[in-house]
Amino acid sequence: MSPGFKAYISSTRSMLPVLPTILPLLCLMILSLPSSSLSISLFSSSTTARIKSTTRSTITARIQNIQYNPRLYLSKKQNEDNQDIITTVPNTLQNDDTSSTSTRTNTSTSRNLTLQERILQESLGIQPETPQEKETRIKSRQAQISQEQKSKRTNILVAIVAFSLAILNYTWQYTHPITSLTLLTEMQRNSQEFNVIGNNGKPTIVDFWAPWCENCKASAPTLASIEKEYKDRVNFILVDGDKGENWPMIERFGVDAIPHLAMVGSDGVVETALIGPIPRRVLREDLDAMLENAQRRERGEGKVELPFVMYDAFRTRPELKQLNFVPAIVDKEG
Repeated sequence: MSPGFKAYISSTRSMLPVLPTILPLLCLMILSLPSSSLSISLFSSSTTARIKSTTRSTITARIQNIQYNPRLYLSKKQNEDNQDIITTVPNTLQNDDTSSTSTRTNTSTSRNLTLQERILQESLGIQPETPQEKETRIKSRQAQISQEQKSKRTNILVAIVAFSLAILNYTWQYTHPITSLTLLTEMQRNSQEFNVIGNNGKPTIVDFWAPWCENCKASAPTLASIEKEYKDRVNFILVDGDKGENWPMIERFGVDAIPHLAMVGSDGVVETALIGPIPRRVLREDLDAMLENAQRRERGEGKVELPFVMYDAFRTRPELKQLNFVPAIVDKEG
């Protein structure tokens, strides 16, 4: 074995460990090549030169045939030798309209046509683009680009305005925060009178709270969102337990801890009382049950039990569950 061959074998063995890394990269490089480049690279240099020479002579012959016989066109098929087949048009196409032939002749003579335009015109009958058509196409494209740029500028302006308004809104809310106490005060100002309980066909939530009650403040956003969601179907009444004039109502409802939410049906009967911060889901399910009971009452059917029942303030005096207020008895500030 010659020293050169031994060196070749040694270098080949040293490359074996890196083959698993090189081979996938090599495959990716081959697959990323265009199909035409891949096919040409598989031939030897002599074969490539022969194909180029044959293709050049074929194109020259095709152009000459087109010049002397415009009734020829090139077929898309290729034979096994990678050469184009020149197919003649059937005799039925020989009787084309004379006016179209003269029009093509005038178009081709009016200006110098490129090789591509000549082939398309003579073989496929596709007329080249006139200067007027080209000008129209360019103007249409410019108008389209201008419209797109205008739309883009409008969108950018709208985005800037929206972002600016969002920043201003955030700044206003940051400098003018809505506290839980503000929510409770506003809800009490808009709450309804006690005489609607059991008289307007709607269930009622009576919330007893106080400004110093932290749990009342914590549950204020939840109660506000529930009021907004059920405002047209449920009566909401808030009672500030820190005011002396509300003590008769505190005793009437049996309130001994706040926040105290008395859940009153459409018939004026206190169903249960929910004490402390109550999740939104619990309030929704109990309100939905009371709304269903209101509909069943109109149909003369029995009640369904509330999904969540917590505290019975009238367990020792059940006769007081039925509420019935008249305007002459209650003098509650709005």
